[in-house]
Amino acid sequence: MLVWGVRFLAGLSLSTPSTALLWSALALSIVTVPSAVVTTREGWEPLLQGRRHDDRRRRPPRIARFPKVSIHVPVHAEPPEVVIATLDRLARLDYPDFEVLVVDNNTEDPELWRPVEEQCRRLGGRFRFFHVDGITGAKAGALNWVLPHADPAAELIAVVDADYHVEPSWLQDTVGHFAEPRMGFVQAPHAYRGHEGSRFATWANWEYAVFFRTGMVSLDRHGAGLTVGTMSLIRTSALVEAGGWAEWCLTEDSELSIRIHALGYHSVYLTEPYGRGLVPPTFEAYRRQRFRWTYGPVQELGRHGRLFLPSFLGGRGSELTRSQRLHHANHGIDVAGIGVRAIALGLGVAGAGSMVIHDEVVRMPFELWLGATASLLGSWVLRLLVHRRVVGASLGQAVGATLAFASLSLVITVASLRATCGVPAQWHRTTKFRPRSSALRAIRGASTETLTGSALLALGVALLTSASGGSGLVVMVAIALFAKGLVFLSATAMALMADRDLRRAVVRPQVEFESVAA
Repeated sequence: MLVWGVRFLAGLSLSTPSTALLWSALALSIVTVPSAVVTTREGWEPLLQGRRHDDRRRRPPRIARFPKVSIHVPVHAEPPEVVIATLDRLARLDYPDFEVLVVDNNTEDPELWRPVEEQCRRLGGRFRFFHVDGITGAKAGALNWVLPHADPAAELIAVVDADYHVEPSWLQDTVGHFAEPRMGFVQAPHAYRGHEGSRFATWANWEYAVFFRTGMVSLDRHGAGLTVGTMSLIRTSALVEAGGWAEWCLTEDSELSIRIHALGYHSVYLTEPYGRGLVPPTFEAYRRQRFRWTYGPVQELGRHGRLFLPSFLGGRGSELTRSQRLHHANHGIDVAGIGVRAIALGLGVAGAGSMVIHDEVVRMPFELWLGATASLLGSWVLRLLVHRRVVGASLGQAVGATLAFASLSLVITVASLRATCGVPAQWHRTTKFRPRSSALRAIRGASTETLTGSALLALGVALLTSASGGSGLVVMVAIALFAKGLVFLSATAMALMADRDLRRAVVRPQVEFESVAA
């Protein structure tokens, strides 16, 4: 379609402003295609290749000895009952040699951290609690601060978020991978609990699952797996050699995987969850989390770009394989491409406006309508197949996950643009507190999406009513605006749905879940 589009635009006779705007939009679209192809294949690869994930890499050799594991639990202003439940689960680990270090980072209210300190005392000598003020660097700063306090004999460092309920078999089933001397880290997927009574949380849960069942599996196949902030098991020497956690990066977890792989260490991604956390209770918290996850990869690309380049282009030497360079680089390039595509859409809209102003009419050939329609329908079918065949979602769950992802479109675009342009951003934790229901707060939390979506719908109507003679190209741009506007307005629906679930008090954050073995 891009080749056809070039030939089509080349044959048009339009005013200079219209021509320049349309060519600029097409050029930006072409720039993002290679990265989009890599990302699309990462998402579709598990579907295209079935169940050919290398089980031998996921099944470690039998444990000949039990290396000491230091489990680090960073905490900041969390509900004490949530953290205590996490610690109680860690106390049940079926593993003979581990310690748990809880680092409470800058929590001002003693009512939040003193119960956790007392619980560590009750759980015995394996558990140590640190309340520290003045730590900078957010979660990465807390993890760096606590690292020197780990037992010197600890060969492995584990990271567990404050809300995760860990399976007793987690360490027993995974440390065997480190029998390979160059194994740098072993990562289990994010998974969630307590969402069954909330439609918002359930749809968000299935939206999360797509990446961990597709993209993460594909990255692992290419040796470019990521650490993802919790349920991570890292070789201590690799972490120290890499320089610790990156306090400058909003995704300090995935950034670390680049530096560990650059040192020549390997990694393994496990497809079965060994722990489950809580879904953000509100849409506002959900979107803040996704802002951070989007912004960080562009920071990684900016800091480590030379690692991904060949030497003749000024690349910096490392142990990264060609495949690792491609996929680690694309992790940031694809995110930056989201913002570039948004700019391309803006240029296309400006081009359509210019055509209206200059009273220019371009009839759209049947080939373009057919190609665009087939591309859109094919994308939907493949998305549905991924949800059904790879993720294991029902049709309703797949639709819900798609709506949940659509609701994040604007914040993802904004984060991409801000990161690409170097606009500073702060690290925000994902709250575990369940707020009171407030429809006004819910609407305010999605106000940017609501206003932007409404504006795009209005602009689409304006283009349609202004198009001279029903210009096909202007109509197509108007349809794109309608579609994008509806996508953005899905955030309003998700925000109100989350608030409705809070009002009905159906979110049950402490619900137990079946074990992996069961």
